Amino acid sequence: MKKLVSILIIISVLCMGCTGQSRQQQVNQNGAGEAAQEKVLNMAVFWFDSNLEPTEGWNGWALTRCGIGENLVQVDENLEFKPVIAASYEQVDELTTIFQIRENVTFHNGHVVDAKACKASIERALDISDRDDVKFPVESITAEGQTLTIKTTIPYATLINNLADPVFVIVDASVADDEQFKFKPITTGAFKVETFTPSVGMTLHKHTSHWSGDIGVDVVNVKYIQDASTRTMTLQSGEIDLATQVSPKDLALFENDDHYVVQKGPNLRVFLLRINMDKPYMKHLAFRQALCYGIDKATYASQIVKGIPAKGPFNDMLPFHVKEDDAYPYNPEKANELLDQLNMVDTDGDGIREMNGENMILTYISRSNHGNDANNIGMAMQSQYREIGLGVDIVQVENYADIASSGEYDLLWERWTSAPTADPQYFLEASYKTDSSGNYGHYSNQDLDKVCLALDKELNKDSRHRLGAEGAKILMDDVASIFLYYQEGTIVTNKNVGGVYRFISEVYYIDDRVTME
Repeated sequence: MKKLVSILIIISVLCMGCTGQSRQQQVNQNGAGEAAQEKVLNMAVFWFDSNLEPTEGWNGWALTRCGIGENLVQVDENLEFKPVIAASYEQVDELTTIFQIRENVTFHNGHVVDAKACKASIERALDISDRDDVKFPVESITAEGQTLTIKTTIPYATLINNLADPVFVIVDASVADDEQFKFKPITTGAFKVETFTPSVGMTLHKHTSHWSGDIGVDVVNVKYIQDASTRTMTLQSGEIDLATQVSPKDLALFENDDHYVVQKGPNLRVFLLRINMDKPYMKHLAFRQALCYGIDKATYASQIVKGIPAKGPFNDMLPFHVKEDDAYPYNPEKANELLDQLNMVDTDGDGIREMNGENMILTYISRSNHGNDANNIGMAMQSQYREIGLGVDIVQVENYADIASSGEYDLLWERWTSAPTADPQYFLEASYKTDSSGNYGHYSNQDLDKVCLALDKELNKDSRHRLGAEGAKILMDDVASIFLYYQEGTIVTNKNVGGVYRFISEVYYIDDRVTME
């Protein structure tokens, strides 16, 4: 424990050095980039992928977060469904849902959005997306004027939830074959893409024919800034007007300064370590349990990240969270006992246990675009695992997809928004169902798969919540991952920025309501 305290002191000093910038260094108290002729918003986001094609992975989140893409429906800032491209919708029987498309919606290229255009966009996503977790069983999709009718082959409880996923951002499918489409997709949102550079950011111009009316910002410069401390400093300096995911450690810099508006509160994000189940030792539940018993998650949460220790994928604000206490609280004695039972012993006295004659040294992958927290927690784990005879090599990578697919890791740092459409099925199925697209660790559990299958058919909301809680407990008890902590969502803006709302789901940051004074 003394070693952990020393590690935490070092981390604290390093963090202080990163965020000590003063208001005197700020170049423009009224917001960066403000021009006499046009209203320009500069904002920073922590994540981009290689392109903006919404049907690929989670790329569509960049479109919805920056006001570029819109769905038939969305989950609003209060976790309620609201119609967007659809003016209204109604489930007329257990298989059929009818959507009335707004009359005055146009794509960024001027093409009219009617039911036929929405049908083409949805069918395109169903056909080409690699996200099987959000697809639904279609009997038919018909379009007549502004009326879109979707009929499923079976009663499907999460049709609206799935249609709210950014995979189903409405795009102009008639031009989607253009080679530039994945970098400048034609959508319907308040802002359209002018330029996109994956490692730098993008420039957006307002959609002058947006269905909501005139947009209060002319240009949005979206800067890709991976590190939370750097986002803090650029906000202090006036280089940006809006920053997301500001570290809780840095919020005091803005909360006590009336030049800024701070929004914070619960969100649905869980930080975890993906376990590579292809490693022979990871196949032993007792070994995975020892990994949990061997670390002090409560101290990590309170001292390193200012978060809440996690006991499963869903936090307590969700009705399907794990009700029981953490199955594996910090207990190094229990960790040692389990490792001894597995006959993992230190035979040469170097302090590291062995398996089949090889030292047990785990490869811990952190990500350069996740700031310092991943490395800091890795350092703390390295210290505590040493006390139970396990070594840890910390490796920081830029290309997460390559390392995830290669399997060259033991523990992989990840963060997930676990219920972006307010339902448990998405995360259980996308991340842990056997062979699912986000199941990079190749976890497989028949009981969890049965829960996912039951969720496919269950229509009753309370029953879905019970199934979600059952699935979450399976993941916790079976140590499908090491669930580390939950953290508040934060958005900080300069005071001259208005119309920004903090969405609990984090699927959106700005939309047609954003303004600049």
